[in-house]
Formats: sequence, C-alpha cells, structure tokens
Amino acid sequence: MQLIDLLISIVLALIMFGIGSSLRVADFQRIFNRPRGLTLGLALQMIFLPALFFLIAWLAPFSPELKVGLFIIALCPGGTTSNFISYIVGADVALSIALTSINSILILLTIPVLTNFSLNFFIGMNESVQLSALDTIISVFSIVLIPALLGLLFNRYFPKTSAGLQNPLKYINTLLLAFVFGIKFFGDQSNGGSGIMVDEVMSLLPLILLAHLIAIIVSYYSGKIAKLNNLQATTISVEVGLQNTTLALLVTNNILQNNEMTKPALVYAIFSFFTTLLFAYLFKRFGKEVKV
Repeated sequence: MQLIDLLISIVLALIMFGIGSSLRVADFQRIFNRPRGLTLGLALQMIFLPALFFLIAWLAPFSPELKVGLFIIALCPGGTTSNFISYIVGADVALSIALTSINSILILLTIPVLTNFSLNFFIGMNESVQLSALDTIISVFSIVLIPALLGLLFNRYFPKTSAGLQNPLKYINTLLLAFVFGIKFFGDQSNGGSGIMVDEVMSLLPLILLAHLIAIIVSYYSGKIAKLNNLQATTISVEVGLQNTTLALLVTNNILQNNEMTKPALVYAIFSFFTTLLFAYLFKRFGKEVKV
C-alpha cells in the first residue's frame, strides 16, 4: 500500500471510531426491525445507480476507456465518507453503516460481473476481473466495522466523555479527511497521487457532475415516495449520491491497470464529497416529513 493510501485508511478508521461513538445498539435494532429504508437504499445502489451511469456513459462523447471508468464508479457504493457525511449532518447514521456493511458483501459479485460486462460492451474485451473476497472483507472490517464497534463500546461505557467529544471530532475529522484527499489529488504519482491534468478534468466534469446530481435527487425523492422519514431519505441520498472512489481506483488502476479508466473516478472525487454534503444539509434542514 502506498503512503498516501495508508494515510487515508488510518484517517477513515479514526472517522469511523468517532461515528461509532455517537451510536447505540438500539439504533441498529431499529433499522433491521423496520427494513424498508435498508431495502430501498440497497435497490437504488445496486440497480438504479449502475443503470443511470451506464446510460450516461453510453451517450457520452468519451473514449471507450473513459466510458468504462465512468461506469465503474457506479459499481462502488459509498463507504466511510458517506457514513461520515450522515454523521456530520445528523442523518440516520445506523442506516448508513448498515448499507455500507451489506453492500460491501454484494459488490464481491456485482463488481466482477458488471465490470466484465462493461469491458465487453464498450471495448470488446473479454477480460476476467475478480475482487479478492478476503482483501475486501479485511478492508471493511479494519476500516469500517471494527473502529465503529470500538466507538460504540466507548459510548456505552464512557457516555459523558463520548458526548463531549462529538463536536470536536466532527471538525477534526473533516480537516483530516480534506487534508489526505488533497494530498491524493495533488500528490506525486509515485507516492499514490493522481497526476490528472486540468483539461482532462474540464472535459469530464459536466457529465460526471450531472450523473452525480441525478443520483442524489432521485434517491432522496424515492425515499419520500416510499414514505420514509426525512432523516432516512436524506441518508439514502447520501449513500446513493456519494460513491467509493478509492474502490473505483482500486479496480481501474490496480486490477485493470488502465490509467485512462482511473480519470473519471479522480474527477468524481474532486467535488462529490462537498456536493453531497451540501445537498444532505439542505435535505435535512428543509425537508418535510411525509405523513403515512
């Protein structure tokens, strides 16, 4: 693992500890006792999002490699950063973590199958792409579940200290995340930086931004139509709206070893955290409850 990626993993684990320290076991019991939000979120992540990005990639005036790279973004559902946004805005964090935990298992099947499909459709390649189940499970446990569980236990046994740390942790973790992703984008390629050029960013940005905004807005109002409460609808918009660009880069850069395919994920990473955070704040602040 390169230095920058190691720093990102450490910061994400610290963030998940902070998120876990704001939760109780009862929060997760509530999610699984009333699974409508969980079911809708998974359906949007696993079916709607790939369909949306495939359509836009198909119509986009991009090279075949860029089309594949754009589609692969949709196959990598939100991870720690989407959990963090739900935490910052005060949405349904337990639902966010539950979605991350389940979709991390589902992608072991969906990423290989749909990546192979896109390579064949857009390029005519019959490539065999596989994700390591062991590596993915270790990553989810070490960066998401174990830190969150430790935070949950910390809140259980030291509730006053945990409550006092909530606001400082939000600011500290936000600054840390901005710092390490800034290094990722502007850093030297030999240490794990992106190396993308400005003109490439500008050519890809409009359609990638469009796909991102459609995903956020449609998922939020799908939650409203399903008569979820505003917190759950906001959480689903975050989970569907913010993709795991680190995983997308793993597939395009490490597995497929195609620098051109990495560029859509790099462009997506520039703005997606901030736009998702803005929309989540607006939905949480101004969204109205739906009467059942």
